[in-house]
Amino acid sequence: MKKNTLYFLLCTLPLFFLNVNTTHNWGDDFAQYIHQAQYFAKDNNYLQWHFESNSLDREYAPPSYPNGFPLLISPIISIWGFAVKPILLSITTLLLAWLWVIFKFLNRYTHSSIALCITLICAYHHYLVDFKQFILSDIPCALFCSIYLYQRTKEDVNKQSIIWASLALGLAFIIRSQAIVFLGAEALFFISQYLKNKQTFSFKHALLNPFVIGITCLLFYLISNSVGPQHTLSSLGFYKQLYTQTQHTWTFIIVDNIIYLGTLLPSFFSGWAFDQHLQLLYTLIGTALLGVSLFGFIKSWKASLLDWGFICMLILVLITPVHQGLRYLFPMWLPMLYYLLKGFQAIKITFCLSLLNKKMAIVACVLFIAMQYDTIEGATHNNDMGWSPYAKNDLQALNFIKTTIPDTSLILFSKPRALSLYTGKRTSLLAEQSSLSENYNYFKSNPSYFVLVRKELTSPYYINFVNQYKGSKDSVQINNFFTLYHLY
Repeated sequence: MKKNTLYFLLCTLPLFFLNVNTTHNWGDDFAQYIHQAQYFAKDNNYLQWHFESNSLDREYAPPSYPNGFPLLISPIISIWGFAVKPILLSITTLLLAWLWVIFKFLNRYTHSSIALCITLICAYHHYLVDFKQFILSDIPCALFCSIYLYQRTKEDVNKQSIIWASLALGLAFIIRSQAIVFLGAEALFFISQYLKNKQTFSFKHALLNPFVIGITCLLFYLISNSVGPQHTLSSLGFYKQLYTQTQHTWTFIIVDNIIYLGTLLPSFFSGWAFDQHLQLLYTLIGTALLGVSLFGFIKSWKASLLDWGFICMLILVLITPVHQGLRYLFPMWLPMLYYLLKGFQAIKITFCLSLLNKKMAIVACVLFIAMQYDTIEGATHNNDMGWSPYAKNDLQALNFIKTTIPDTSLILFSKPRALSLYTGKRTSLLAEQSSLSENYNYFKSNPSYFVLVRKELTSPYYINFVNQYKGSKDSVQINNFFTLYHLY
């Protein structure tokens, strides 16, 4: 055990030197998390937040996010204020904890050397190395989902494991709401167990574990929304309208998402390179490994909680009209690796072809990490993120807005929450699903508002809005990247 821990730490500690920057890109979700964390940290900067949602918009973002992640990073905000590097270091620590859970889980089913190699492939995956530089809730959510699955899939599920599973899923749920699908997995697991063992099935005993887990998630949800910024009802309304107000049919959404997953999933197992020919090779390898994983899923199907959790998460992705990239699949990372391992084991049993042993695992691990060279090499530099609020032109524009624009004025910008975080001004955005005239009528009641345009960031919709409604009002070209239009 101690030897495995030492090997794991030695192999994963370099993650602390990859993409741990002092700056953040423009993004926008991160600003909402920081704002809510400032509330918990009792940081006075919380009072300088003036983002105003646009009720015409149906896709941008809910009024607030679950309070779990802001609560998690609030001690850092209390000590260092809004400093990017300490938060990214904490996210890297959570990433290592997630990888440790994956290693421990895989070690149940194979030799520790093979489990460690698969975990390292995970650790230096191009997407994770790149993603850990963003202040987002996906990594901590994946950690607690994995702890839940690790505890809940033990052969001997005792009271202690249920307590840990309940606490982990409760935390995952208040960090990122997609974790609720595991409650659906609990229900499906209960039903499948009943259908499988009708004669000997005990409702009272079988219902106890999912009941405890469900009650814990409900309590966490209620407590989280009673102590933090309370936009629960409006947030639920936002998520509801994603499904009820979409312009597409369910058939179109599902078919579109199947195609989307078909392009997304191979990247789960592949590398990334600048060279197109090398990238083609990586994609072929990723597709082959995806095939092995699916083969493992079919061969290892036992209607277990892990299987139902995987199915429920997949269904959520298939019916959601919004594409969020590979990060939406982070809670599926552990099941996918499990199915990959089972796939190689099934190939050995079915075709008498052994493709996975200690030597093969080490060679594959080294080759896979080498495949990530472009990403890892770039991540070793302290990236100042030119496309960020910390770049020279951006700092100049933000300072101009802070010192020049009256606090009563409203500024429309494509990244309004980040703009509010850095300037403390009133901000909002245009609803690009609505017409230009609808947006104009919505905002014209403001006695004074501006539209901020940034080169290589602002969508053409804002340019069209400005061209149609700027009239004779003044505009200021702050620098080569930013122009501020005074519209009303």
